[in-house]
Amino acid sequence: MKELMKEALVEHLQLGQTVDGIYVLRSSKLIPLRDGSGNYLAAVLGDRTGQVQGRSWESAGEIYGSCRVGDIVRVQGLVTEYKGHKQIQISAMAVHREENIDLSRFIPSSKLDPETARAQLASLFDTMENKHLKALFSLITADKAFFPAFVTAPAARRNHHAAIGGLLEHSLGVATAAAQLTTAYPELDRDLLVAGALLHDIGKVEEYRLSTDINFTDQGRLLGHIILGVQILEKYLNQLTGFPEDLRFKLLHMIVSHHGRYEWQSPKRPKFLEAAILHHLDMIDMEADVFSSAVDARADSEERWTGWIKGLERYLFCK
Repeated sequence: MKELMKEALVEHLQLGQTVDGIYVLRSSKLIPLRDGSGNYLAAVLGDRTGQVQGRSWESAGEIYGSCRVGDIVRVQGLVTEYKGHKQIQISAMAVHREENIDLSRFIPSSKLDPETARAQLASLFDTMENKHLKALFSLITADKAFFPAFVTAPAARRNHHAAIGGLLEHSLGVATAAAQLTTAYPELDRDLLVAGALLHDIGKVEEYRLSTDINFTDQGRLLGHIILGVQILEKYLNQLTGFPEDLRFKLLHMIVSHHGRYEWQSPKRPKFLEAAILHHLDMIDMEADVFSSAVDARADSEERWTGWIKGLERYLFCK
């Protein structure tokens, strides 16, 4: 079964291939046949490499009643093509009952391996001179409940850094760029900017949850990662004796202003230089990931352009 699962990843599917694979059921609905004689099943099946449409004509009602959206399912069928897109003609589909399935099969993992990420994080901590910020990060990294969640959390549900470990990859990308930028602009407070970069999206640890997909938590939908980030940071700040008030409010402001604009759900616009720089670095790292991921997805193709990229509202040149 492990070999079948490996061969049946969405990105590896070939026209005419007989499929026996494990996927997540992303969507499922019954659609009436044109002649009114019944329904067919229209499903979307996914794994970490992408999604593919699935269709069942013979067992539509049975499959629809036994498999729910979000279930891990075993699918048997044939890869065909419809309007230029691959599609699985499903002969059988049932809930897969195997325990302890690795979720990284269904959700992409960060391009940055965990050991490298932790080493980069430690390096940034070591170069900080501000004792109060050092104490703050020591407290956060020592939290055995929170810190492992921070290391594995995604940075988004879709679009940029939507992967296991994506939040850490994004935070390190922003923080590394921040540290390098301070050599060009010596008036920047390096420790403050790096700290803000590492903390600006900390609320995403509680905004998202990982299952067979990246989903919003209830508090994520109700409050969002900016408010959650303020709450999380204040919890740690309140445990530190003698933490300077001005530094406290600057860190909190960097969280609430990092989206930069009111129309982008930022409660405040940046009010000091480091906060303004953080906003732009956040945007740069996000766009770098979106551009790179879209182009990388066409690496094995002769196409000169990507398809329409929804988050960027444009096509991208690949060559």
